[in-house]
Amino acid sequence: MNYGERKARKPLADFGALDMFGLGLASAAGIAVATFVDLTQSDDASALFVFNKWLSQFTEVLGIGSLPLYSVILILMAIGGFSILFFQPVTLRGAFVQGFGVLAALMTVSPSDLGVPLPGTLDSELPSSDQPLPTGDDEGFSEENISFSPGLATGSFMSVAAVQPGSDGYSIRMKIVFPDGLSEDITTLVRKGNLRGRLHNEGTGQTYNLFGNAGADLNYGNNTIYITTRLPGTAPTTTLVARIEAVGYKIREERFDAKKGANPIWSIQMDPGGGPLMIQRLNRPYKF
Repeated sequence: MNYGERKARKPLADFGALDMFGLGLASAAGIAVATFVDLTQSDDASALFVFNKWLSQFTEVLGIGSLPLYSVILILMAIGGFSILFFQPVTLRGAFVQGFGVLAALMTVSPSDLGVPLPGTLDSELPSSDQPLPTGDDEGFSEENISFSPGLATGSFMSVAAVQPGSDGYSIRMKIVFPDGLSEDITTLVRKGNLRGRLHNEGTGQTYNLFGNAGADLNYGNNTIYITTRLPGTAPTTTLVARIEAVGYKIREERFDAKKGANPIWSIQMDPGGGPLMIQRLNRPYKF
């Protein structure tokens, strides 16, 4: 007996509402599995975050507000369910593979937004290796006795690329406090997707990758990450939004009003708990 000889197929006219419902569910399941694979394998390069940003921009225009990430998956599953009317699969397996394949192709050709590397600081803004970071506005990193020496840098993060003197921009010093510390070194956490950071400049629309940078100065000590950078911009003031995601902590998003030149220390306090990062990410919108 040849392979497939016993596989009987009904004429399309014989497919009823129950058949169509089952095929639609199978196609939607294929899309759900494809999104899970993409989220776990592509990490923050997943196109789902870009889809969420586009969807949030559209819904905010309609006055609905931003939608959480899981809503994007539900919409894609609904599209997959109705797509059987166009592709007309005749088996549950075919419908599942169709949904999985279509979304896999869509994810492959869709853009990802990892954010650009943080720029460096002016040479004059960096202390020498044996000096603490200078204070500003009655506060500073020196209160933690942290100096920006290469010995304190983690992995490949210590790579200062100076901005040309006289350029416009906002000098930013961030202090991200993890009360219970980090479970692993920063490089390992970033590689595993267990530590992410985005910095969005609402004035310029530019988004930066806090922990995947090649220019800013980053150090970790006393359960605190210290970042010094200089963001380009010409407006007198701008609003910055930081989103920090770390395993063992609640996802934190904070705003900061920055002015040209030096700014006060931007301190962000992370809260322990929150549950698995994957669940937290699904329950929140990604607008940048």
